[in-house]
Amino acid sequence: MGVTTQFKRILMSVFQEEKNVLLTGGDGFVGSNLLHFLLKETRWRFTCICSWRHKGNPLNIVRDERVRVVTHDLTGPIPPLGSFEYILHLASESHVDRSITDPLKFIENNVSSTLQLLEYSRKYRPDVFLLFSTDEVYGAGKHDEWDVLLPSNPYAASKASQEMCSIAYWRTYNVPLIITNSNNIIGCKQNSEKFLPKIIESIGLGKKINVHSFNGIIGRRRYLSVRSVSHAIAYILGRTPLDPTKSRYPSRYGLPGGKEFSNLELLEFVAEIIGVKPSYEIIDVSDIRPGYDLEYAETRGFLNSIGWEDPFDVSEEIKQIVQSLRSDRDFHF
Repeated sequence: MGVTTQFKRILMSVFQEEKNVLLTGGDGFVGSNLLHFLLKETRWRFTCICSWRHKGNPLNIVRDERVRVVTHDLTGPIPPLGSFEYILHLASESHVDRSITDPLKFIENNVSSTLQLLEYSRKYRPDVFLLFSTDEVYGAGKHDEWDVLLPSNPYAASKASQEMCSIAYWRTYNVPLIITNSNNIIGCKQNSEKFLPKIIESIGLGKKINVHSFNGIIGRRRYLSVRSVSHAIAYILGRTPLDPTKSRYPSRYGLPGGKEFSNLELLEFVAEIIGVKPSYEIIDVSDIRPGYDLEYAETRGFLNSIGWEDPFDVSEEIKQIVQSLRSDRDFHF
């Protein structure tokens, strides 16, 4: 399925205007995919702030005359880079296991970087400040977009903290806030610490794979293509953020999850694509990953009500990811 007629209309209006965009996380997995998409679909110019201290990769950033890279650690004051119509904040530490191992450093990084960007927005007044967040802020179980936040691990708590700081700046300083909440994201060039590339790599190297369970129940997750994320963010940027003088809540959009798999179902699906019998062990993570959420609900909400639907099939995306990693690595399958 291609882009919708409504999306094409948005591209023909807002996205063909010349705009300056400050993008954080442009060297990371989601940010680099979004940068590639927006370079293709818009006439915008981008400034990407990168610290090179985390999981970003310089090779992820598209080499283009419309892209400027600034080396800077976001936990410190941002230098005067000028004004931007859009500030898109996608830079965050995002691995739950590392947040459990070192919660203080993890949370401080995610909150400090967000505060510095909010301060920059307070001074330079963009048209949009977009905070890219996660469905994990709600904890397990079904939720509406404005349900209470109940994070179960330090990573989720750091994202909930980002949201609360951003909402305070929206209300107090009229920072034009948009929050997005996404299910688990998959795509090419994702870091191998994430479950899907770890599965593919382990099968390719003939390694046994640990499948997480909690109290005897195997965890389940919803997966969304990174291409769907870029498409949804572009769709959202065609809308004006809510005004704090006229609304009790800022703009928030759940990015709908594409497909649900248990950890074992995803492993078996990948193994079927590759054509091998996987070696795995089901392990209980109650000791090594306390606060483990067995599942997350689908994040359907306002975005669907205004006409956006996921244009990409998750199963087909997984097949493409497998083929991409097969060509990039010397795997024995």
